Amino acid sequence: MKRWMAGLCGAVLGGTVQAQTSVILYGVADANIEYTTHNATSTGGSGSRVAMQSGGLAGSRFGFRGTEDLGGGMQTLFALESAIAIDNGTLQQGGRLWGRQAFVGLSAPYGKLTFGRQYTSLFDLNASYSPTAYATQFEPVVFMLGTSLREDNMVKYTGNFGPVTLETHWAFGEQAGSATSGSGWGGGASYRANGLGVQVSYDQVDGTRTAGSTPKTQKVAVAGRYEWGPASLFAGYRFGKSDSTAARTVALDNFWWLGGIYRTGALSLTLVYYYDDLRTYRPTATTTSSQANPRQWLFVVDYDLSKRTDVYLSAAYSRYSALNFDTYNGPAASYVMANGSSSQLGAAIGMRHRF
Repeated sequence: MKRWMAGLCGAVLGGTVQAQTSVILYGVADANIEYTTHNATSTGGSGSRVAMQSGGLAGSRFGFRGTEDLGGGMQTLFALESAIAIDNGTLQQGGRLWGRQAFVGLSAPYGKLTFGRQYTSLFDLNASYSPTAYATQFEPVVFMLGTSLREDNMVKYTGNFGPVTLETHWAFGEQAGSATSGSGWGGGASYRANGLGVQVSYDQVDGTRTAGSTPKTQKVAVAGRYEWGPASLFAGYRFGKSDSTAARTVALDNFWWLGGIYRTGALSLTLVYYYDDLRTYRPTATTTSSQANPRQWLFVVDYDLSKRTDVYLSAAYSRYSALNFDTYNGPAASYVMANGSSSQLGAAIGMRHRF
């Protein structure tokens, strides 16, 4: 059967098929010791906390990637990636075995199509415009991109044309009677050449259709970067709007970030400022309230011990919200600030190894 399919592909492509298969095991192991202040305690008070955490600069993971050459510039490809908590050895992403990514696809000269659990276009296109490349510990990634930064049942197209990258996706809602209920879609484009980069991307998630309407959560991001010698500068903006009536929902906001990296030898220094213009917030399903606009500083010192291993020191200070703006991240929050507190400080020292 495999030989018959290979022969058919060869006839269609007008060339000889030489199947070459490659499968690699890869991953990241990242752990640190973290100190945070003004945490909510079980008795309703405030206290500092010292803990071991998994994933400071990158989420700990392992995975498999593979390709098979079909000839004529075509390849099949797949990825299976699992999130691991290094501190206790458990699976993350709700205990899913392949919770980070699980997809199969086809690559051709004009782009690739992939099918399965994948990152959204907003996540992919914005990744190169995050100064810390989505550091999992002290960057407000969930607040920036939403809890739907990866979705099930997705078909995605990615095309790379020199300095231009195009991407779009659709995640099936799989609800009887409605093609949009529970679905998600988005897309965008980026351009990078001669040290300059810009991107624009859009993401939409449709909730469950009720009473003839479907609530939508929408995000639009525009970002740029400029590299000049050992320095890189980043700036970005994300508009967010949600029709959801769930409690603790940010219904309308404007999120900004500005940062830079300076590299010298094995040492890199990163400084980032995040700010949110919180226009409409729903503490309950039927009420709105005015909140102080949250903001956060992040500073990272990273030193390479080798090409695969580095040690780092991260420090973050948030104002008018828990770290990472987790006050507004609902069930996805990792940090809970004590009642009566208006700021939170976090610091961590850790090690990361990539294989």
